[in-house]
Amino acid sequence: MSDVLDVEYDVAVLLHCIYYFPTADVLSESLKALSPKVKTLCIAEYALQSSLLAQQAHVLAVLAQQALEALKPRGSSQSNVQTVLSPRAIIALASECGWSLVREKLITPDAALQDGKWEVGTVYSSQWVNDVDEVLGEEGGDHDRHKAHMMAARDATVAAVDSLSGEAHRGKGMDKVRTMDVWCAVFERS
Repeated sequence: MSDVLDVEYDVAVLLHCIYYFPTADVLSESLKALSPKVKTLCIAEYALQSSLLAQQAHVLAVLAQQALEALKPRGSSQSNVQTVLSPRAIIALASECGWSLVREKLITPDAALQDGKWEVGTVYSSQWVNDVDEVLGEEGGDHDRHKAHMMAARDATVAAVDSLSGEAHRGKGMDKVRTMDVWCAVFERS
Protein backbone atom coordinates (compact mmCIF):
# COMPACT_ATOMS: atom_id res chain seq x y z
CA MET A 1 0.00 0.00 0.00
CA SER A 2 2.90 2.38 0.59
CA ASP A 3 3.67 2.69 -3.16
CA VAL A 4 0.09 3.75 -3.79
CA LEU A 5 0.28 6.34 -1.01
CA ASP A 6 3.35 8.12 -2.39
CA VAL A 7 0.96 10.49 -4.14
CA GLU A 8 -1.93 12.57 -2.83
CA TYR A 9 -5.46 11.67 -3.94
CA ASP A 10 -8.68 13.66 -3.97
CA VAL A 11 -10.92 10.73 -3.01
CA ALA A 12 -10.60 7.20 -1.66
CA VAL A 13 -13.57 4.82 -1.69
CA LEU A 14 -14.22 1.84 0.59
CA LEU A 15 -17.13 0.07 -1.06
CA HIS A 16 -18.62 -2.95 0.72
CA CYS A 17 -15.22 -4.20 1.86
CA ILE A 18 -15.11 -3.68 5.63
CA TYR A 19 -16.88 -6.99 6.39
CA TYR A 20 -14.01 -8.80 4.63
CA PHE A 21 -11.39 -7.33 7.00
CA PRO A 22 -10.19 -9.89 9.57
CA THR A 23 -10.33 -7.32 12.40
CA ALA A 24 -11.33 -3.72 13.05
CA ASP A 25 -7.60 -3.02 13.48
CA VAL A 26 -7.11 -3.58 9.75
CA LEU A 27 -9.71 -0.90 9.02
CA SER A 28 -8.06 1.41 11.54
CA GLU A 29 -4.63 0.93 9.97
CA SER A 30 -6.10 1.58 6.52
CA LEU A 31 -7.85 4.76 7.64
CA LYS A 32 -4.67 6.04 9.29
CA ALA A 33 -2.62 5.29 6.17
CA LEU A 34 -5.13 7.13 3.98
CA SER A 35 -5.51 10.18 6.22
CA PRO A 36 -2.38 12.14 5.26
CA LYS A 37 -2.70 11.35 1.54
CA VAL A 38 -6.43 11.57 0.77
CA LYS A 39 -8.67 14.62 1.06
CA THR A 40 -12.05 12.91 0.99
CA LEU A 41 -13.05 9.40 2.04
CA CYS A 42 -16.28 7.77 0.86
CA ILE A 43 -17.59 4.64 2.54
CA ALA A 44 -20.51 2.42 1.59
CA GLU A 45 -21.21 -0.57 3.82
CA TYR A 46 -24.21 -2.50 5.02
CA ALA A 47 -26.11 -0.53 7.65
CA LEU A 48 -27.22 -3.36 9.97
CA GLN A 49 -30.64 -1.84 9.49
CA SER A 50 -33.76 -2.91 7.65
CA SER A 51 -36.36 -0.51 6.35
CA LEU A 52 -38.33 -3.46 4.95
CA LEU A 53 -39.50 -6.64 6.68
CA ALA A 54 -37.86 -8.67 3.89
CA GLN A 55 -34.42 -7.30 4.93
CA GLN A 56 -34.51 -8.45 8.57
CA ALA A 57 -33.24 -11.95 7.81
CA HIS A 58 -30.12 -10.45 6.20
CA VAL A 59 -29.35 -8.36 9.30
CA LEU A 60 -29.79 -11.41 11.54
CA ALA A 61 -27.71 -13.66 9.27
CA VAL A 62 -24.80 -11.21 9.23
CA LEU A 63 -24.84 -10.94 13.01
CA ALA A 64 -24.95 -14.74 13.28
CA GLN A 65 -21.97 -15.08 10.94
CA GLN A 66 -20.04 -12.44 12.89
CA ALA A 67 -20.70 -14.29 16.15
CA LEU A 68 -19.27 -17.48 14.68
CA GLU A 69 -16.30 -15.65 13.16
CA ALA A 70 -15.46 -14.19 16.58
CA LEU A 71 -14.85 -17.74 17.82
CA LYS A 72 -12.39 -18.64 15.05
CA PRO A 73 -8.65 -18.07 15.36
CA ARG A 74 -7.59 -14.77 13.75
CA GLY A 75 -6.59 -15.08 10.15
CA SER A 76 -8.17 -18.50 9.67
CA SER A 77 -11.35 -17.39 7.94
CA GLN A 78 -12.37 -17.42 4.30
CA SER A 79 -15.83 -16.01 5.07
CA ASN A 80 -17.29 -12.95 3.37
CA VAL A 81 -18.41 -11.80 6.80
CA GLN A 82 -15.49 -11.47 9.20
CA THR A 83 -15.72 -8.07 10.90
CA VAL A 84 -19.14 -6.48 11.15
CA LEU A 85 -19.09 -2.85 12.20
CA SER A 86 -22.13 -0.62 12.53
CA PRO A 87 -22.13 2.84 10.95
CA ARG A 88 -21.75 4.32 14.45
CA ALA A 89 -18.66 2.16 15.08
CA ILE A 90 -17.15 3.10 11.69
CA ILE A 91 -17.72 6.80 12.38
CA ALA A 92 -16.04 6.49 15.80
CA LEU A 93 -13.09 4.58 14.34
CA ALA A 94 -12.73 7.05 11.47
CA SER A 95 -12.76 9.93 13.94
CA GLU A 96 -9.95 8.30 15.95
CA CYS A 97 -7.97 8.01 12.71
CA GLY A 98 -8.24 11.67 11.69
CA TRP A 99 -11.48 11.75 9.70
CA SER A 100 -14.58 13.92 10.24
CA LEU A 101 -18.01 12.90 9.04
CA VAL A 102 -19.39 15.38 6.50
CA ARG A 103 -22.65 13.64 5.54
CA GLU A 104 -24.33 10.26 5.54
CA LYS A 105 -27.44 8.60 4.16
CA LEU A 106 -29.16 5.24 3.91
CA ILE A 107 -30.10 3.54 0.66
CA THR A 108 -32.47 0.62 0.27
CA PRO A 109 -30.94 -1.65 -2.36
CA ASP A 110 -32.92 -2.85 -5.35
CA ALA A 111 -34.48 -6.29 -4.98
CA ALA A 112 -32.05 -7.62 -7.61
CA LEU A 113 -29.06 -7.30 -5.24
CA GLN A 114 -28.39 -10.87 -4.09
CA ASP A 115 -26.03 -10.39 -1.10
CA GLY A 116 -28.86 -10.78 1.41
CA LYS A 117 -29.98 -14.09 -0.08
CA TRP A 118 -26.42 -15.43 -0.16
CA GLU A 119 -25.66 -14.55 3.45
CA VAL A 120 -29.05 -15.70 4.71
CA GLY A 121 -28.60 -18.92 2.75
CA THR A 122 -25.32 -19.57 4.57
CA VAL A 123 -26.96 -19.40 7.99
CA TYR A 124 -30.21 -21.04 6.87
CA SER A 125 -28.44 -24.10 5.48
CA SER A 126 -27.90 -27.30 7.44
CA GLN A 127 -24.17 -26.83 6.78
CA TRP A 128 -24.30 -23.95 9.30
CA VAL A 129 -24.85 -26.45 12.13
CA ASN A 130 -21.83 -28.49 10.94
CA ASP A 131 -19.72 -25.34 10.74
CA VAL A 132 -20.72 -24.35 14.27
CA ASP A 133 -19.78 -27.80 15.60
CA GLU A 134 -16.46 -27.70 13.75
CA VAL A 135 -15.56 -24.26 15.11
CA LEU A 136 -16.65 -25.05 18.67
CA GLY A 137 -14.88 -28.40 18.81
CA GLU A 138 -15.25 -30.67 21.82
CA GLU A 139 -18.07 -30.20 24.28
CA GLY A 140 -17.27 -28.75 27.66
CA GLY A 141 -16.27 -25.34 28.94
CA ASP A 142 -18.21 -22.63 27.14
CA HIS A 143 -19.17 -24.96 24.26
CA ASP A 144 -22.82 -25.26 25.29
CA ARG A 145 -23.24 -21.51 25.81
CA HIS A 146 -21.67 -20.70 22.44
CA LYS A 147 -23.66 -23.41 20.67
CA ALA A 148 -26.91 -22.13 22.20
CA HIS A 149 -26.02 -18.63 20.97
CA MET A 150 -25.22 -19.84 17.44
CA MET A 151 -28.36 -21.94 17.20
CA ALA A 152 -30.54 -19.11 18.53
CA ALA A 153 -29.03 -16.79 15.90
CA ARG A 154 -29.75 -19.38 13.21
CA ASP A 155 -33.29 -19.94 14.50
CA ALA A 156 -33.97 -16.18 14.43
CA THR A 157 -32.72 -16.03 10.84
CA VAL A 158 -34.85 -19.02 9.81
CA ALA A 159 -37.90 -17.48 11.53
CA ALA A 160 -37.36 -14.19 9.68
CA VAL A 161 -37.21 -16.06 6.36
CA ASP A 162 -40.22 -18.20 7.20
CA SER A 163 -42.27 -15.14 8.19
CA LEU A 164 -41.98 -13.95 4.58
CA SER A 165 -43.73 -16.99 3.17
CA GLY A 166 -46.78 -17.19 5.40
CA GLU A 167 -47.96 -20.02 7.62
CA ALA A 168 -48.97 -22.36 4.79
CA HIS A 169 -45.62 -22.10 2.98
CA ARG A 170 -42.93 -22.46 5.67
CA GLY A 171 -39.46 -22.67 4.16
CA LYS A 172 -40.50 -20.91 0.95
CA GLY A 173 -39.60 -17.34 1.99
CA MET A 174 -36.00 -17.34 0.69
CA ASP A 175 -37.15 -15.87 -2.65
CA LYS A 176 -38.50 -12.85 -0.78
CA VAL A 177 -35.34 -12.10 1.23
CA ARG A 178 -33.90 -8.66 0.47
CA THR A 179 -30.47 -7.19 1.10
CA MET A 180 -30.35 -4.86 4.10
CA ASP A 181 -30.00 -1.10 3.78
CA VAL A 182 -26.68 0.41 2.77
CA TRP A 183 -25.04 3.20 4.74
CA CYS A 184 -23.13 5.76 2.66
CA ALA A 185 -20.87 8.36 4.23
CA VAL A 186 -18.44 11.07 3.19
CA PHE A 187 -15.53 12.00 5.45
CA GLU A 188 -12.86 14.67 5.24
CA ARG A 189 -9.51 14.86 6.98
CA SER A 190 -9.85 16.47 10.41
